Amino acid sequence: MLPRWAVAHGGADSAVAAGLSSAPPVPRTRRIPRMLQQADLMIALLTRVRLEARFVCENGRPQRWREGGADSANALFVYAARGRAELDDRGRALVLQEGDLALLPHSVAERMAGVAADAELPAALLRGEAADARGGAAPRVLCAGLHYDATSAMPLCRLFAPIMVAPAAAIAGEPMLSHALHGLSRELERATALRNPVLLRALELIYALALELAVAGAVRAGGEPADTALRDPRIARCLYYMYTHFGEKCSLDELAAHAGLSKSALSARFNALVGEPPARHLVRIRVAEARRLLRSTELSQEAVAQQVGYASVVGMHLAFRSIAGETPGAARRHAGKSKAG
Repeated sequence: MLPRWAVAHGGADSAVAAGLSSAPPVPRTRRIPRMLQQADLMIALLTRVRLEARFVCENGRPQRWREGGADSANALFVYAARGRAELDDRGRALVLQEGDLALLPHSVAERMAGVAADAELPAALLRGEAADARGGAAPRVLCAGLHYDATSAMPLCRLFAPIMVAPAAAIAGEPMLSHALHGLSRELERATALRNPVLLRALELIYALALELAVAGAVRAGGEPADTALRDPRIARCLYYMYTHFGEKCSLDELAAHAGLSKSALSARFNALVGEPPARHLVRIRVAEARRLLRSTELSQEAVAQQVGYASVVGMHLAFRSIAGETPGAARRHAGKSKAG
């Protein structure tokens, strides 16, 4: 069962509000139920992320950050399976009550840059010891690391806060996520659990379902709601169109029509929620896909440019220099060196 979209926040400035009042209506053929919009958007986003679980641990059986490829994880989640825990959120305490799930979808390497070489998870993420377990039982904190194709996910990462918390009450309302977390907790009680490859697939499911809660607005960033662009139905429609039609012309007129906003209102609203104009984000998506194709296929630069929406290699070259700080040729050479190494 997919959670329903949350009502988008108000607080738009007068210019955006004025744009909304004069916005063109969304064509009838584009009026899709919100639950289907959410499902479609999640499919489009998660297809690009290409999740791969790397490790799972708990405070009773920790994982060293620099061992076993754990430091290749660029996403983490932390689950207060029993008792209360405090995450160290860049010097601030972020409290997890029993049953809460914290999601760190990006910036993991930056967050872990200052830890010692022998630092262990989940302790390295916590402030002191977990506490307040019911009935005097020892508290349990589970931690999992996942890897994704950062090149393809680069635009997506901008849409989520660096740390989000799904409260236990929200998780309880999502049977699939609730059962997956309960099953993970029970499975880790077995001595052989960490060697079970099926368990790694469960971690990917949990992460994806937690992102779905973020899209639905059922998470918070620190002590506040996680006010992301994905919560706004109009901007979400625009993003979905970008992620599924970036290989086409994808003009501002088309994006505005899909969002049901005037061009000026879309630009203002998009920039406020995503942090950059629609045109810039579209270029970011195209460059991310082009880099993936250059690194993983033998397609010519001309073919890659056409697939990602550029009429010529020159246009793709300029976009690469602007977004990635390198040329398409350099991106392909770097990929070749990585494979050779």
